[in-house]
Amino acid sequence: MKTAVMPLAFDFEGQAVRTINRNGVVWWVLSDVCAVLDIRKHRDAASRLDNDERGSVLVDTLGGPQEVTAINESGIYSLVLTSRKAAAKRFKKWVTQEVLPALRRTGTYSIGIQPDISHVLGVAEAAILTSQNAVRVLTPKAQAYHSLTCMDGLHTLTDAAKLCGQTRNQFLSKLEVLSWIYRPGGKGCWSAKADKIKAGYLTHKYCDIRDADGQLKTRSQVVVTDRGVAKLKIILARLENTMLAGDAA
Repeated sequence: MKTAVMPLAFDFEGQAVRTINRNGVVWWVLSDVCAVLDIRKHRDAASRLDNDERGSVLVDTLGGPQEVTAINESGIYSLVLTSRKAAAKRFKKWVTQEVLPALRRTGTYSIGIQPDISHVLGVAEAAILTSQNAVRVLTPKAQAYHSLTCMDGLHTLTDAAKLCGQTRNQFLSKLEVLSWIYRPGGKGCWSAKADKIKAGYLTHKYCDIRDADGQLKTRSQVVVTDRGVAKLKIILARLENTMLAGDAA
């Protein structure tokens, strides 16, 4: 029986491209790649690839586990050669010069401007050396908070609220009204709307933490990208102006 995996969604020029790690090899969701390359029939595209360039994977989605076709790096290059879209060359460069090197170095990729990785690694190494004793005594809750907030280009809902000049409660209420976030079943933790993930405004951050009993658990939290913060500042400013105009009238 296949086990559903959680894909990592990256942003390429405003379009979401999901990837899956299979035994240390990056596989790409075919339908997302075809959308970027303007290839309309992704099933036909899959049939033109060699057997070792394509495969099916079971991924977690907001609607539950879903089986999708994925392609490896060789498959990516095969499709790029068949695409007539001007973005194909930029997509190939993005894959080879940004995403894959970042994944191989750090196992992650953040949406937005990439920092000087050598500087980041130097700062991280120094921080680790100076804080090892403190980390050992962190509670599981504090460890989870640390993991969820140390993100380049991503912001927790609380931090995003501050950046937008809102209190956390105001911010969450407005995001719910604007259909950016929701609570599955009307309760529990917040989840990001699928269209906002696809647009590159929101994503989920996952981390493994140990509870007070030492059990390993995976925690998910909605986070806002730099692109999402910029978009929300515009939307919230418009809402405020509309409200002020209504009060004046």
